[in-house]
Formats: sequence, C-alpha cells, structure tokens
Amino acid sequence: MKTASHLASDHDIEFSVKAQALLRLKLGFPILALMVLAIWFWGPSSPAIGWTQIGAWLAIHAAYNFVALHFATRLRPFSAWEVVVVTAILDPIMLSGWLALMGPPALVFVGFYLFTILGHGFRVGVVPMRICQCVTLAGFLIVVWVSPVWRGQPLISLSHIVLLIVVPLYASMLLRKLHAAREHAERESQAKSQLLANVSHELRTPLTGIVSSAQLIEAETRDPLISERAAAILKLSSALNTEINQLLDLAKHQAKQIRPESAAFDLASVLQHLQLTLRPIAAVRNIEFAVQVDERVQQAVIGNAHELSSVLMNLAGNAIKFTEKGRADVSVEVIEDLADEYLLRFSVQDTGIGIPPELQEKIFEPFYQVSTGAARRYGGTGLGTTIAKELVTLMGGTLHVKSVPHRGSLFWFELRMVKATSVSAEVPEEAPAHAVDAKHILVADDHATNLMLVKEMLKKDRHIVATAQSGAEALECLNTMSFDAVFLDFHMADMDGAEVFELYRFGKVHTAPTFFITADTTAATTRRLLDLGAAGLLHKPITFEKLRAALAGQFQNEPGPDSQLQVSQHPSALLKAVPVAYIDLQVLDVLREVSEAPEFLTKMLSAGIADMERLSAELMPSLENVDIEAVRFHAHALKGVSLNLGAVRLATLANRLMTVSAGELRHTKQQWRADIEEAIRCSIAGLRDVLTPRRPDRRSRST
Repeated sequence: MKTASHLASDHDIEFSVKAQALLRLKLGFPILALMVLAIWFWGPSSPAIGWTQIGAWLAIHAAYNFVALHFATRLRPFSAWEVVVVTAILDPIMLSGWLALMGPPALVFVGFYLFTILGHGFRVGVVPMRICQCVTLAGFLIVVWVSPVWRGQPLISLSHIVLLIVVPLYASMLLRKLHAAREHAERESQAKSQLLANVSHELRTPLTGIVSSAQLIEAETRDPLISERAAAILKLSSALNTEINQLLDLAKHQAKQIRPESAAFDLASVLQHLQLTLRPIAAVRNIEFAVQVDERVQQAVIGNAHELSSVLMNLAGNAIKFTEKGRADVSVEVIEDLADEYLLRFSVQDTGIGIPPELQEKIFEPFYQVSTGAARRYGGTGLGTTIAKELVTLMGGTLHVKSVPHRGSLFWFELRMVKATSVSAEVPEEAPAHAVDAKHILVADDHATNLMLVKEMLKKDRHIVATAQSGAEALECLNTMSFDAVFLDFHMADMDGAEVFELYRFGKVHTAPTFFITADTTAATTRRLLDLGAAGLLHKPITFEKLRAALAGQFQNEPGPDSQLQVSQHPSALLKAVPVAYIDLQVLDVLREVSEAPEFLTKMLSAGIADMERLSAELMPSLENVDIEAVRFHAHALKGVSLNLGAVRLATLANRLMTVSAGELRHTKQQWRADIEEAIRCSIAGLRDVLTPRRPDRRSRST
C-alpha cells in the first residue's frame, strides 16, 4: 500500500495532472494579465527593468503553461509523476520571477505562493507539496534579496517566510489524516467487495450442490413426506439465491459498474417471461397474478430488456410476497403514442399489507424494511425496491409509490422508449466482420434444421463444409480428416460437445480452433467451455456475423474474398402477416439471405416445423412423468430450433422450462403442457403462413 504522501493510484495522478494543467490555463492567464496591468500602472520593481524583460518573461510563462498542458494530456515521454515533480518546481519559479519584476503590487500577489503549494498538496500529495514549498522558499528568498520592494520591508518579508513554512506544515498534517481516512475507506470498500465475492463463490457453490441433491431426492422418491421436505429445501434455496443476487446487484450499482445499453427488444416477450416466472409462485400462495400490455404497443422498442425485466421482477415479486389474499397485477399503458416513440407507464399493483405513509420513502433505502406489524415475517434483504429505483433512474424515469395500509400498494414509473423502426436509419451498424479465405470446416449437430442452416451459411462464404449428425460421427471425422475450424453443438443426444472436444484434444497434438454452438447462455456453461480451451461460443440464433466474427478472430491476417452475401431480393412484405408475438421477422429475413435458391427457405421451414412437432411429441411424456432431466434436454433442443427459426415466444417458454425444478413442475405440468402446445401451434401456423402463397385480399392474422 502506498503511503499518504502518494495518491492511491496512477490513474488519480494522471487525472490531477490534467486538472492542474487546465486550471493553469483558465486561472493563470487572467492572473498574468492582472500582473502585467499592475506593472504598467505602478511600474516595475526597479528602473533598470524594461518592457523587454517583462515581455520575455510573459512569453516564457505562457509557453510553459501550454507545454505543461501538452505533456499532461499525452504523458509521453514522461510519466505522470515526473510531470508532477517538474511542475512543482517550475510553478513557484514562474511566480518568483513576477514578484521580482513587480513593484508594490507584489505584496498582493505573494499569496499565490500558498495557493500553488497547497494546490499540489491537496491534488497530488505531501511529497510534491514539500518540493514546491522548498522551491518557493528558495525563490522567495532570492526575490527578497534582489527586489527593492521586499528589501525595504524586512518585517513583511519575514512574516511571509513564516507563513510559507508554517501553513504548509500544518496542511501536511491535515493531508496525512485525510489520506489515512481515505485509505481506511478504501480498505473498507475492498473488504466489502471481497465479502461479496466470497458470498458469490462460497455460498453459491454449495448452494448449487444443495439444489441438485434436493432435486434428485424429489425426483427419485415416492414418499410424499420426503418429497415435501425436498420441495421445502428447494424453496428455501431459491429464496437464499435471490437474496445473494440482490446483494451482488446492489454492490454493482453502487460501484457504477452497471450501465444500461440500449438495443431493440420485444416488450411483450419481457412481460411474458415475467408472467411465466412469477405465475407458479403466485399459484402456490393462492393469489391471482396477471400481466397486461396495452394493445397499442405493436412495435419493438429501444432500451435495455434485462434492466427493465429486473425492475419488474423485483416489484412484482414483492407484490406477490406481501399479498396474502387477492391479486397482484402488472400493466403497461401507453400514455403517448408518437410517430417515433412511446411514453409508457409501467405499474405494479397488489392487494397486500400496504405501507404506512411515513415509511413510503424509506423503503427505497438499502436494507430497509418496514419493521412494524406483520411485515417482518416476510423476510428478505430489503434491496428489491432499492435496486428497482436505481435502475429506473438509470433508464431515465422515476419510481413512485402509493400505498394504503392493509389495502395494497401501487408502484409505477414512466419511460420514453423509442420505436425500433424509427431509429433503424439513424443508428449506424457496426462494421461487419470480413469473410476469411475458404476453410475446411466441420459442423456437428444432431438436429437436421440447425445443421443445414449453419452449413448453408458457411458455404455462402465459399467454405468447404463437412457435417456430422452426432458426437460419435464428429469424432470419426476429426480422427480421419484435418480441419481448419470446428463448430460443435454443445448438447447432442449421444455425447455433448464438451466430451467430443476433450476426446479430440486428447488424440491430437495440434487441434483446429473449436467453437461451441449452444442456446445455453448461463455463465457456468460459458466458463466451463472456455476453461476447456474452446476458441469461443456462438449463442443461438446463429447469424452470418457470428460465424464470420468467429473465423475472422482466428484468421486475422488473411485477406478475405469478396462477400457472397447478397441482399435478399425477395419482398419482405410477404412476411408482414406473420404473428409478431410468435415469430421474429428479422430472423426469417436472414434465412432468406442464406441461399438464393427459392426452395431453401421452404426446406428450412419445413424441416423446422418437423423438428418442432417431433420435439413436442418427445417433450410431452417427459412433462407428464416429471422426468426433469429429459424435460431439460428436450427443452434445450426446442429452444435451439426455435431461435434459429425466429420462434421467439416458444424459445422463451423453452428457456424457462430448462430452469424449472421438479417440485414446481409437478404442480404446474398441465399449465406447461398447455402453454407449450399453444406456442408450438401458433409458431407453426406462423411459419406455414410464410410458406403459403398469399392472395391480395387475405387478412393478417392477429396475435
């Protein structure tokens, strides 16, 4: 740890150097002008001093200010600390020169010595302040020796010397205490961060084992009592995991590590995910839970879907937790529907215990909970509303609350959200990755639709593509042929991509860069695959840019051929009748661009529909039997197929189904069955709508 004579970090020193250089310009030049005017009005300190000497010193001082700014902003070839030391020496020298030139007004400007010394001390530290003080004393003694103004007033000169000695010494004591307090605060902050890191690792790791063990017990036992106990363990584990996540989120927000990034997203999908997540919890508590979206919200919006989902999840989760009977509702209402944006009001209302008026502001404070009455028995960290308020503020809104004790609460906020179509021509797209020279590539996937899609995309860029429909077939190809790159599906029926990759590496000295294709976006999976030595992960849906960026990252120095990707000549208007709540039109447009052959889209969609029907038929018995491992396997496969075909609502359902516990599934399997069947039916209808020729007067389907 650095002593109090230094700043805590090089970044702080660089910032201080730049700030001092800018201050030297903003404040220095007006003071220089005043000193020149003072010399012009009262005359110089000696008749021997002329305007030539004054002008030369003015030019030197002005040049010094600009040179100091130059090196402060570029810091080459000097370090920030070297610039600090040099300016701590030259600043008092410049002022000493002016005091030697000036007449009686020098008695006024001598106070800038202290300004210079203390400025270095408070901005940079005690060491540069000491350097500046020593140079100041030496310079002032020379001024007293050579200037008639100061020689004629020895007592005033002595009083200033005493001030230049005593004041910086006293200030250095205060600075040491200030730095000590700052270091103590930083140590406390680091300790807090370390604690949160330990919470994340030391608690989550065994918690994962607890959850897995409880799920196995619940799935394997036929004893109702044991099953009930396992369900209780899962419920408590879920609550503990939620509180850990809230602690970590709060630390990130307070450290300003979270910055919402805007992107286009479907608001209906966010609300549906919220409903799918919280509806089983509400059902267990025997309260009604509903999510309503204004019918006027027909377009995607620009914003941060994750942060908005986090806000609504916290508020709606609290509404359900603090409601014993009645209902909790989430609604999105259009306040203004303009040409390029919506003004939306998001509301969460419940019929729960309510909040007393005098406590309604305090609930937004970290860790605060209503401590009176029955509220304490609900538990929790008291961070949900704090995190929600901070996120709403970051998104440009204000979170409000209105509540009546024993009658319920209403939380609401308003956000202006730009319509996605209105910014398509204004937001510049990132430069697309170039297509590298033709490579020999292996693609392995046990789903024909996904395999065909990736193969056609790679062939579009003139790559030579070999395919494998299972892990065993992929290993056989890898053992008998050499490839420049490999794309493995992570989840395959016989063995997952990780096993294939490990066996491949074991049997080869030099292996090709291997990428995993997966619909699993969890941090654990990402970390596992990267730790194995994967070249990268491609999350579904797969696009040209993802494939090209992956290959370009491995073959950076190779010039690419002219891109074969042409803009689709098929009229996109044919897609407008597809139900947008179930099908993402942009994904279908990408599929049109994969191949110019008119039968390709038909073949892809037909194969995708067949995969959906097959996976649905395999999934339903697993749901009925509460075979949690089979459910997760089939849900993952269904998610991958859905994403590649733009079936966003089905993909959202499948993603949620991948995380459902056996206990929750046992109580909600009929609802899951109905939701999956409805989503598959509507998604297939939408895809078949693309394949069916349209008549001019045919009406669009409604969502």
